[in-house]
Amino acid sequence: MTTRHVELAIVGAGPAGLSAALQAKAAGVNVVVIDENERPGGQIFRQPPAAFQIADKNRLGRDFARGRKLLDAVREAEICIESGITVWNATSSTLSCCRTDRSWDITSDAILLATGAYDRPVPLPGWTLPGVFTSGGVQTMLKSQRVLAGRRILLAGTGPLNLVLANQLAEAGATVVAVLELARPRLHELAALALGPWELLSDGIGYVTNLVRRNIPLMRGWTLIEARGSDHVESAVIGRVDRDWRSIKGTERVIEVDTICLGYGLVPSTELSRLIGCDHRYDAQLGGWVPTHDDYMESSIPSVFVAGDGSGVAGSLVAIEEGRIAGLRAAWRLRKIDDVAFRRLTAAPLKRLRQLNRFRAVLDGLSAPRAGLFERMTDDTVICRCEEASLGDCRQAVERGAVSLTELKPGLRVGMGMCQARICGPTLVEVVARLTGRTPSSIMPFTPRPPVKPIPLAALLKQEPVE
Repeated sequence: MTTRHVELAIVGAGPAGLSAALQAKAAGVNVVVIDENERPGGQIFRQPPAAFQIADKNRLGRDFARGRKLLDAVREAEICIESGITVWNATSSTLSCCRTDRSWDITSDAILLATGAYDRPVPLPGWTLPGVFTSGGVQTMLKSQRVLAGRRILLAGTGPLNLVLANQLAEAGATVVAVLELARPRLHELAALALGPWELLSDGIGYVTNLVRRNIPLMRGWTLIEARGSDHVESAVIGRVDRDWRSIKGTERVIEVDTICLGYGLVPSTELSRLIGCDHRYDAQLGGWVPTHDDYMESSIPSVFVAGDGSGVAGSLVAIEEGRIAGLRAAWRLRKIDDVAFRRLTAAPLKRLRQLNRFRAVLDGLSAPRAGLFERMTDDTVICRCEEASLGDCRQAVERGAVSLTELKPGLRVGMGMCQARICGPTLVEVVARLTGRTPSSIMPFTPRPPVKPIPLAALLKQEPVE
């Protein structure tokens, strides 16, 4: 394997990674941004393929416009972005990279992890039927290929993503039957949200207004109970929930749909930060296990930084400010700027971040998982799709004495499939906690092992130079 060296290696070309790169490059840091997608922007700023011709860019929405502004700044700064690359192993100074069947190492004086997040999987009866998707997956299909997942679509879950997606699907020609939203804000919570940044308030008001204009029902206090069908989704059982998101018996309704989008929030992608050895803590409002960091986004390991949803789910605006702060901190660590310049340059993003975090704390409190979310599973419900392990299998393992994820692993093989526990891991934390009478914060996640994502065996054998 070949090796190259840079001063700062950034993993992730979303809003956090790109914002960090801009600040670091402006300070004189030799920086490279590595991303597994073919084009930079991440999920929120995902751009259509270069071959696509867009007649009216205004129809792609505000996120596209914000993303273009950031990407234009990155292009003007001539920042090195290497796309289509999987980072499959990491230490505090080395990233092991793979593209197709080639593998190489990048060593650096500092590493910034802006790895983003992925949809929180929530198993329930029928969720393995074809036609049941995560909301993020459906949005990716729509943004990257302009492909509709179905024609008669139900969205269920909590948080702003489903509001955004419902409008995008309707704009693309789908019939959105309804948006089921678990959260029901109280008056004082609405008042707190009303005091938030106008940019976020404007987005939220716009999403809801467009739903009303398109006659798409927004059903607060409702959720999906079961997906039904033979070889594909044909209908959905929905029902009301209480404040703890537990189903209220007698409120069930059946509606005909061919597609269901599940959006129950996001889970931070922490495989690399855990592999490196950064300290982590459990915070349900931030998505689960997240790396600890100081006010300047530096982890427990010096010169390893975290930013964006990978350090705790908080949205693109927070990610941008965190990225700016982390990029400046890295430049300071690398002695590209002195103390005076560092304090001056970080003053504005730190202030902005405090404002955004106050707003996000209220929003996250509304959308953080509650007890009832994981109570719709039956013993037959599959949790680990790779190994087809069900809730009943997990229950029996706990009855035999298993009290942790690592103790479930030998008998059930959970976490050993292609997804490396990305799908089953967050749910298993909740399941084991409930079956053993403990809190999720006391259940450690699976220990990541390289490769953290699937790569060809040939990539480990070939020693081709990097172009």
